[in-house]
Amino acid sequence: MTPRISTPEGMCSMQANNVQLIAGFVGYLRAERGAPENTVAAYETDLRKFAEWLQKLLATVKRTDLQRYISDLLGAGISSRTASRRLSCLRTFYRFLIDEGEVQTDPTRNLPVPKTWRTVPKSLSLADLEKMVASLGASWLDVRDKAMLLTFFDSGLRASELADLRMCDLDLEGGVAKVWNGKGGKDGIVPLSPPAIAALKHYFGSVRPKFGTAPTTPYVFLSRRGPQLTRQQIYNRIRDIAQAVLGKRVGPHHLRHGFATALVEGGADIRDVQVLMRHSSVDTTAIYVHTDLKYLRRIYYASHPRARLAEAAG
Repeated sequence: MTPRISTPEGMCSMQANNVQLIAGFVGYLRAERGAPENTVAAYETDLRKFAEWLQKLLATVKRTDLQRYISDLLGAGISSRTASRRLSCLRTFYRFLIDEGEVQTDPTRNLPVPKTWRTVPKSLSLADLEKMVASLGASWLDVRDKAMLLTFFDSGLRASELADLRMCDLDLEGGVAKVWNGKGGKDGIVPLSPPAIAALKHYFGSVRPKFGTAPTTPYVFLSRRGPQLTRQQIYNRIRDIAQAVLGKRVGPHHLRHGFATALVEGGADIRDVQVLMRHSSVDTTAIYVHTDLKYLRRIYYASHPRARLAEAAG
């Protein structure tokens, strides 16, 4: 077993070496793989946490170290989904180190992935959204936040996509917004409802020009001090409004899930929901079906021959 470095000099050298390896990996993700910035940031954070836990050179890791790490994560209450994501990060990292000649063997090879259970995502109901919107007044920030909430819930955008939304991406007359380089580097088009369009027009006409950076920035949603609302600022605003109005914690993902759930409850075909959510696999979209028994009952009576006979006889 590789001994741990315990002297101050050894610790500094070990930490410097680990920082250098992580920095090289981050550069590789950006330059060679063209990974989205959110993915780069998540991988960098995961590696730093692993290095902090490990307390030895990353290039000396053994399979048993990784097994203990995953075991410690699960024992600490980390979900199996998060543990699997961190293991995926480590797999990519050690393959990079092999290509760079830093290690000879891959310690993640054939390491079992923690079993994950698919859960129904929590979503924001239309009634709760309307309560949040109704609570907003006529101040600059409230007008902006109303447009943001309605655009979010009625389009299914992700938080990063909303933050990066530009004026030129909107077609208010056509009722759509364009998404460039979304999750997985994919482009797409999302719908905008009449209430969202009306809120956006009000925001553009009476509020957005008053933000100091408005003349020079292309972004739709602006902050008081910066050129655009960041992902974190969007999260904070949604959290604070929901806490004040609903008394519960709500994040951007709840609005996106609310969009999908509303479509399913409204009778949309699962394949159409897949397109609107921009999911790569229909399996990801199918989970929303389980949120609505009416949808399952409707499909059953429309598809099963004996169900149709029973309905006709009744």
